[in-house]
Amino acid sequence: MKFSSLLQDTAAIDVFIKILTAASRLSKKRCCVKIEKEALNFISSSGLHDGGAWFSLSVPFCSQLFRKFDMVGMNPRNPEQNIIFFEFDIDSLVRILPGGHCYLKLKLSKSQNDEPILAVEVRNPEADIVSHQIPITIVLSKYWNTFARPTIGHRKMSISMPPPKSIARFIHAFRNMNARVIKFTASSSGDLRISTKIDNGEIDASFSDLQTNPSESDSQEDTAKVQLMIRNISTLFQSFANTKSRVKMNIISNRMAEFNMHNEDYLLSFIVGNVSD
Repeated sequence: MKFSSLLQDTAAIDVFIKILTAASRLSKKRCCVKIEKEALNFISSSGLHDGGAWFSLSVPFCSQLFRKFDMVGMNPRNPEQNIIFFEFDIDSLVRILPGGHCYLKLKLSKSQNDEPILAVEVRNPEADIVSHQIPITIVLSKYWNTFARPTIGHRKMSISMPPPKSIARFIHAFRNMNARVIKFTASSSGDLRISTKIDNGEIDASFSDLQTNPSESDSQEDTAKVQLMIRNISTLFQSFANTKSRVKMNIISNRMAEFNMHNEDYLLSFIVGNVSD
């Protein structure tokens, strides 16, 4: 297995650091990296039962961030296995990338003890190249399904949400009121209600005239509802509050919700399981 990538320039490195920081916040603990010919993917899964979450934050090779991107997977003769999976402490990478770098290279390598590592080379405009080594754990192919995207199933309702910054502001207010669970109610006519219960009653925010996606919706209901742990949703929208990309939400009533965000630098899929009252 081989992997080596070189970031384009300082602007690209700063964008990449923001993506890494978001992945670090969403993964909470160790993060899995899936490297394929088309993209570098950061993945974490805690299972969807009891409000758990799964996410994939993908950085396509075709984006403007990479100057170089070379990889050879576990089995290059088989397209389905021409992949590299490893786990690592993503915070270790975030800590050594404070920003302002003009050079960033990532490479799979081995330590002096023959242990797998992610070798990181960085340079500031007025400094020499500094090398770091981050321990990693290679994930064998028999465990790849552990990180596979959960099956969404049928009967989902798809709706485009208001700007992430607006949603983040409301969720932050809900959290300050000690809310634990947040409910999303979407209609096929483009209405979205976000509500939560607090000690003194219930508060909500309502939006209308949102774009629905009939071609992606196969729900037989006029209204779809899901309840999610507010801590998961808060982390998601705070991490992407300043993005210009809109979020598309798919709701499978009383089962799960999927949040998708696409732009030229990354693709995000975040799936959260329903919780009961």
